[in-house]
Amino acid sequence: MKTAQALGLLAILAGVSPAAAGGTGEFSPVLQGTAHEAMFCLAADGDSMLAVGAPNLVFASTDKGATWRPEPAIATDAALFGCRLKHGVGLIVGQRGTTFRAVGGSWSAVKPVTDARLFAVDLNAAGLAVAVGAFGTMLVSTDSGQTWAPVAFDWSATNGEGFQPHLYGVAVAVDGTITVVGEFETVLRSTDRGASWSVVHGGKASLFDVNLSEDGVGYAVGQNGRVLRTTDGGASWRVVPSGTATNLLGVGRSREGSVVVTGLRGMLVGSDAADRFTSVTPGDVATGWYQPVVSLGGGRWLVAGNDGRIVRLSADGQ
Repeated sequence: MKTAQALGLLAILAGVSPAAAGGTGEFSPVLQGTAHEAMFCLAADGDSMLAVGAPNLVFASTDKGATWRPEPAIATDAALFGCRLKHGVGLIVGQRGTTFRAVGGSWSAVKPVTDARLFAVDLNAAGLAVAVGAFGTMLVSTDSGQTWAPVAFDWSATNGEGFQPHLYGVAVAVDGTITVVGEFETVLRSTDRGASWSVVHGGKASLFDVNLSEDGVGYAVGQNGRVLRTTDGGASWRVVPSGTATNLLGVGRSREGSVVVTGLRGMLVGSDAADRFTSVTPGDVATGWYQPVVSLGGGRWLVAGNDGRIVRLSADGQ
C-alpha cells in the first residue's frame, strides 16, 4: 500500500508553530488572529474578497483586502478549508461536507451530500462547480452550487489498488474542463464537465494546490518542493525545479506572469519567463506557514495562514 508515501495536508500543518519574525521584504499584516487560528483560503472577485479558516473563520473585504470584517451570516462549528468568489457567486466548503453559498453577498447553507472533508471548490460562469476532498471525494454542481451530486470514480483503474487519495485542489475552466490534484501527485482531468476522467500525471508527492489561467498556463505545487507546470490548460505537466524540499501549500499567478508559491517555513517567487524560483523569507515565513495566495496585480499579493493572519506582500518574479 502507498499510505506511508503521502502526508495529509492537515497533518503537515498541525505540527507547526511560528516563532519570532525574520527575513526581509515588504510584508504587512492586514488581519491578525490568534495562535489557535488558521486561514486556509482566500478568494477574490473584483474588489470583493473572502477569507475562511478554522475555527469557523469567515471574513469579507470590499476594498481588495485592505480592510476585513467578520461575516456574521455564516454560523458553523466546522473548520472551513475551501472558498471561491466568481461571477457574483460565493462558495465555501469544509468539514463534514459543510457548504455555504452566496449570491449578491447573501449567504445561506447548502444541504450536504457527503460527510467527507471538502478541501477546495471552484466554478465557472456557466454554473459548473466542483468540490473535492478527503478519500477521493468529488462533487459536481451544474447550478452554481445550489445542488450537488457525488462523482462515482473507479480508483482501481488509476492506481491498481483502489486506494482513494485525498484531493486538495480543483480548477474549473471557462469551457468546462476540470482539473483536480491530490495525493500521489495525482492530476485528474475531465473535458466533458465531469462525465469522464483521465489521469494525466502521477508520482509520489502529494499536490496541495493548482492554479490554471485562461491562457492555458498553470502550476501545481506540493510535498517535498514539488512544482509542476502546464502550458496547454492542464493536458500535460512537467516538473519545474523549485530549489527547495519544503512542503509547498499554495500557488498564485498574476496577469503579468509572476508566480508566488507559499509553504511550510518557505516561500518562492518566480515567473513564466524562467524555469526557476527564488526563495524569499519576509516576516515570519521562515518559521511559520502560509497557504492561500491571491494576486492583486502590479506585483502586489495577499497571502494567509498561521495565526489567522492575512498579509499584503510585494513580490515580482519578472
